[in-house]
Amino acid sequence: MQLKHVFVLTIGMFTSALVLASEVDFALLDANNDGLVSMSEAKQVPAVAEAFRRLDSNRDGALSAKEFSHF
Repeated sequence: MQLKHVFVLTIGMFTSALVLASEVDFALLDANNDGLVSMSEAKQVPAVAEAFRRLDSNRDGALSAKEFSHF
């Protein structure tokens, strides 16, 4: 029974993350309008900050619009 609750909570968290991801706008995170989202800008949305290293495919310390589109 307890495993079922963990599964349901996990699915709920995943669904919430997907909804949040669809509502996060690259242009709003790019506060200085340089066409990139830095880690400090990404920290405005914890889910983006958590995924930052995975999304930064060229490892330049910033997310381009193309990299961010994978969020």
